[in-house]
Amino acid sequence: MVVRKVRACLVALLVMVVAAGTAGADAAPPGAGAADVDKGRMVRQGGSSYPRLVRLQHSGAADGRVLASMTTYVNDAGFAVIYESTDDGASFHPLGEIHDPEGQNKKGMCCSTLYELPRQVGDMPAGTLLWAGTAGVGADPDQRRSSIRVWRSDDHGRTWNFLSTIVQAPVGPGVWEPEFTVSERGDLVAFYSDDGDPKHDQKLVQVRSQDGRNWTDLRETVKNDKFRVRPGMSGVRRLPDGTYVMVYEVCNYDPVHICTVWMRTSRDGWDFGNPYDLGTEIVSDTGGQPLGTPTIAWAPGPGRNGRLLLAYQMLANHDGGWAPGNGRTLMVNDDPRNLAHGWREIPSPVQIKYNEGSVCRNFSPTTLPTRDGRSVIHMTTDFEYYVGGPCEAWFGTGPIDGGSASAAHPAQPVDPRPGR
Repeated sequence: MVVRKVRACLVALLVMVVAAGTAGADAAPPGAGAADVDKGRMVRQGGSSYPRLVRLQHSGAADGRVLASMTTYVNDAGFAVIYESTDDGASFHPLGEIHDPEGQNKKGMCCSTLYELPRQVGDMPAGTLLWAGTAGVGADPDQRRSSIRVWRSDDHGRTWNFLSTIVQAPVGPGVWEPEFTVSERGDLVAFYSDDGDPKHDQKLVQVRSQDGRNWTDLRETVKNDKFRVRPGMSGVRRLPDGTYVMVYEVCNYDPVHICTVWMRTSRDGWDFGNPYDLGTEIVSDTGGQPLGTPTIAWAPGPGRNGRLLLAYQMLANHDGGWAPGNGRTLMVNDDPRNLAHGWREIPSPVQIKYNEGSVCRNFSPTTLPTRDGRSVIHMTTDFEYYVGGPCEAWFGTGPIDGGSASAAHPAQPVDPRPGR
């Protein structure tokens, strides 16, 4: 139970860090207050966490627009802000907001995701936008009742309506970090992290729905019999050949690397194999070990299955200590059929100093290829100032090919035990 209380304290700290922002400005001047950011522009001022990027692909005349979602706080209420880019990620402007009553009155919201339906599910046509997040994260851990709630937009992110509750946790345990996909069968599948099982400090689970309202078939996705090992933070993408790829962190498994990043695949988007099999661990071709809060995106590439873009919080050397690209890199795999090899580091468009693990610095970043597939749009978080100030979202765009990440950036100070 001690580890669960630590996790609850981290989430509460994230809420406070984001809530430290000042409500108001829709945008900030480029580079304003960028004390910890070497490269990147601030999206907005007011506190932001869990940024997510989606390009509309099933929305008719709106196709090509890039949407970003973030959670924020104003007057003790947690809610989501939706931003739009009509210039392929070069700039963002406010589009909509989601005010869930379960996030108000200090209850809090966090750990959100954004998804565009690729095909019809129930009465929701392709192009329907879904946003989901954890509500009820701000209460005392012993009194908290968290839930994952889904909201729906039928006008490309401008207005939103409540759709359903995926899971309502009992008092105490938490449910976190939802992620969506549509299975081969046509079900909407939701994955999330669950720390309510007394046999597992945390595990990954999944449910599915034929209409986005009724959720059934609760199933374990990834777990470990060592109680303190915590699989979590899943991200799922479907490849052109129909294969589904999932990325996730596994914390407290490797004593040198506190939250290693793993992957697994599925043929149908529902069956990801034996939940006790941790999958394939990701290490770059130069020995870089990505750590924590992974997200994944698909981009066109040299093969018909394209390439995968991996974002993460920290980068360690394979034998411990910070790698030269820590806070300054993403990873690319040009052959998604071979997840065990071929991961290369590239310079990240947003680059973070002093990236040694926190609830803000480079926490749960997100990526999206530009429309031509040659570059990557990158959005992540960092403190606005060295000391004090809120956690804010930053964005930038850079090439996928054409540079060595390790050669482009000097090494950072070495710590024998990177972690968060």
